[in-house]
Amino acid sequence: MSAGVSVAHETGAPSCLREAVRQYARYVIGLLGRLGVAAADVEDVAQEVYLAIHAELPSFQARTSFKTWLCGVCRHKAADYRRKRARRQLLASTRPAELAPEMECPQGALLHQEAKEVLRRAIARLPDEQLEVFVLHAVEDLPMRDVAELVGCPIDTAYTRYRVALQRVKALCQRADRAAGVP
Repeated sequence: MSAGVSVAHETGAPSCLREAVRQYARYVIGLLGRLGVAAADVEDVAQEVYLAIHAELPSFQARTSFKTWLCGVCRHKAADYRRKRARRQLLASTRPAELAPEMECPQGALLHQEAKEVLRRAIARLPDEQLEVFVLHAVEDLPMRDVAELVGCPIDTAYTRYRVALQRVKALCQRADRAAGVP
């Protein structure tokens, strides 16, 4: 099963499913978690992503980069997952990142984890359309042009969703800070 050597070389696309899983497994798992798949279900949804890649990789065309295409597959599978679950009872927390050297003290590590949790909860409260645009642009660093194409909306709409999501996330984080007594 080969996706065509020229397409693979031009776009960085892997030439087979095994190579795709090897190169992007951690990325897929992390992205699915950030797109609202609960930690208990992320491996199952990742398998659905791999099945979709298996079916579509031979016909992958270089209209976008492979990573952008992969984001689209993950986005669709995460949206399917969210539709099947009761309205976001509990969203996944992302796997903890390695602590930076300046975070080695227990108090710094605790504050870092608390801040990540507040941010995760704020993002989780976004409506699906805003969640997808926010995660794909702010977290995954995709250009807004690609985000708009992936979510199927005009670029101005994508920018509006992002701006509103950013305002909501900031407001929710500020409320959490006030509730915790942070000045």
